[in-house]
Amino acid sequence: MNFKLRIRTAETPQGQKLAIVPLEGRFDAKAASEARQLLQQVLDFGYTNLLIDMSAVTFMDSSGLGVLISALRKCRAAGGNLGLCGVPESVALVLRLTSMEKVLTCFDDLETGIANFPTASSAR
Repeated sequence: MNFKLRIRTAETPQGQKLAIVPLEGRFDAKAASEARQLLQQVLDFGYTNLLIDMSAVTFMDSSGLGVLISALRKCRAAGGNLGLCGVPESVALVLRLTSMEKVLTCFDDLETGIANFPTASSAR
């Protein structure tokens, strides 16, 4: 996986600014370090609300999951939140097996994620 910093921004109906971060390909141990750096760059730009578009992810293992949990913690520590959208069934299965679907907010698609992005206080 060769991540590129291709974030877009959006604003929720509640006025929250979101950074939309697309990921693609295999989200495994090989890609985890690169993804961690990418998400840290987005946070360093001052975004505290991240909506990660997973629609092009073909596989995710525990390393990828660890990156997402770490990013969620950083977002919440900065007063924001993190959500996932377009989660493929193979990734949803990993989330269910690890009970992380209870921790990570998932949306069917990008538009739904933007419209329903949780505030930091509502997700804790």
